[in-house]
Amino acid sequence: MKLSWRVATVSGIAIRVHVTFLFVVALGAMEWGLSHGTRGALFGALLVCLLFACVALHELGHSLVAQRLGVSVREILLLPIGGVARLGREPKTALHELLIAVAGPLVNVILAVLLVVGARVVVGPVWLSDGGFVRALMAPPAPATLVAALTAANLALAVFNMIPALPMDGGRVLRAVLTFFLGKLRATSIAATVGQFLAAGLAAFGLMSGNVVLVAIGVFVFLGAAQERTTAKVMASLAGLRAADAVDARAIVLEPGDMLAHALAHALRSSQPYYAVVLGERLVGTLGREEILDAVRKLGPLTFVAGVMNRDVVEVGVEEPLSEVRTQLIERGGRPLAVRGPQGTIGLIGLEDVARAATMADLLHHFAGDRSALR
Repeated sequence: MKLSWRVATVSGIAIRVHVTFLFVVALGAMEWGLSHGTRGALFGALLVCLLFACVALHELGHSLVAQRLGVSVREILLLPIGGVARLGREPKTALHELLIAVAGPLVNVILAVLLVVGARVVVGPVWLSDGGFVRALMAPPAPATLVAALTAANLALAVFNMIPALPMDGGRVLRAVLTFFLGKLRATSIAATVGQFLAAGLAAFGLMSGNVVLVAIGVFVFLGAAQERTTAKVMASLAGLRAADAVDARAIVLEPGDMLAHALAHALRSSQPYYAVVLGERLVGTLGREEILDAVRKLGPLTFVAGVMNRDVVEVGVEEPLSEVRTQLIERGGRPLAVRGPQGTIGLIGLEDVARAATMADLLHHFAGDRSALR
């Protein structure tokens, strides 16, 4: 993602921090610095960094369990309002979704327990008795204050994330449980509705209290729930469809010896998003509309297609379920797949083709019971 940088890689998962994280660090430093000077500013910056480390561990909990269950993870992105683990595909079963969802909050509970045990050893049992924990939270910058703040934050993360509001962890748990009884589509609809209702309440509370962060979280959850509902409907619409049902076998093709001027002419006259590059009867690469425009700007219209085409071609069979094709396309970042039949490659398929097929299938299902609409 743009405006972010990689800070670590764990089990092949890139952990990236958005540039806006710097503003949160500065805010933490300023808040503590106003009361406690330079020492407080350093303490505030350290506290924010450690809090985000806890968020990263939370997301790693989701990600490592997902990997163990066969779900690829593209990256973890840390934002001011929290972290996002970008899974390559949806969990295959409700049980898998349940296990992945609870893994993150469980990490925070474990971290809180370890912090409490560590503080008891270092500070002593008084830290947990007679209001010692609360006093540590309110105290000036000190190791006990840092441990108390991190403990409270991890407990808050665990509890907050288990609120049953899709797409938060609690919402995913709710959907997974409902899926056992109602099916994925109905379960998603219910969980998304609950999530949007709670998100609206959270955003309203944030507006009344002047808390911008709560408003941002409420908006994020509301839109995320809507996206989850849309995705579930798309996957339901794709049921029973194959790759052959969405591929355009009559699409325009290019040759490696064509110049970009030739490709650009097609791109300007056609809405086709991707072009197959063929040599004889063999598919040797692909080239997208945006890639053509970008290459013409950088290299000029007389550059050969062979010099800029994507040679990494992945094929799927004509009988491949369209829902699985969609998953593979998302895992590839939207790059097209080649559809291969008994006689060879019949064309390319991209997310646009899958979306079109889902829309048409949904309309057909909608009017299937109304014969007069089909006459």
